[in-house]
Amino acid sequence: MGKTTKKMITTMCCIGVLATGCVSLAQAQAPAVTEAQTTVKEEVGNHETQSSTILAGGDQKEHTGGPGVDSEAAADREMIRIWGTVLGVEEGTIRIDNQSGVSYAGEIVLNISDEYSRVLDAENGYPVEVSQIQEGDFIYAYIGPAMTMSLPPMTTAELVICQIPEDFRVPDYVRVKSMKQGTDGNWSLTTTDETVYKVPSDCQILPYLTRNLVQLSDVTESSTCLIWTDEMENVQKIVLFAQDSK
Repeated sequence: MGKTTKKMITTMCCIGVLATGCVSLAQAQAPAVTEAQTTVKEEVGNHETQSSTILAGGDQKEHTGGPGVDSEAAADREMIRIWGTVLGVEEGTIRIDNQSGVSYAGEIVLNISDEYSRVLDAENGYPVEVSQIQEGDFIYAYIGPAMTMSLPPMTTAELVICQIPEDFRVPDYVRVKSMKQGTDGNWSLTTTDETVYKVPSDCQILPYLTRNLVQLSDVTESSTCLIWTDEMENVQKIVLFAQDSK
């Protein structure tokens, strides 16, 4: 093989190596396509929303459902209590100015689902029609930790407490972790967020919308109930929801 031929082969090999290196460098410098860049926006009513949700702490997670939180998934999440003045009521929604200091501050749209949500009177725990809530009313709402990234954000309320008298001690909506009776006959109710309630043995307990007789021993793990307390945090009344009800 002549010297001229050898030089040509060597030159071609060098060009090939340089070309390969340039391709690798271009691939390394190319920006990665992130999930945020591929998020598909869609119109939900008059609110622009993304197919993801924002959590109470500001984190994001994938959410493939509609504007509200999926009811089955929400049932397994810790509930968040918010409160504030009603800004408006439309069919199936309540707009609230959240003043609780948790979750999203300011306007939140609460979706009210016939299958999932309850709207109850603060004094007796009886059902209330959404249409009875007026702009300017003060309400409490229990929601899951996720909501849409629309402005205002939207979520589905598990429970709304309304028609609250002035200076009235609003009941707590809780999910039970355990209910234990002490040697003195009194009970200790611990919720899933580790709040402990002292329940006297003669505490009034009522079933929700049934004539069934219930006792304190019927409050078990995973039960949900409304709890009215006095200034000393002693439980005065419990309304127990059926396990298979919404």
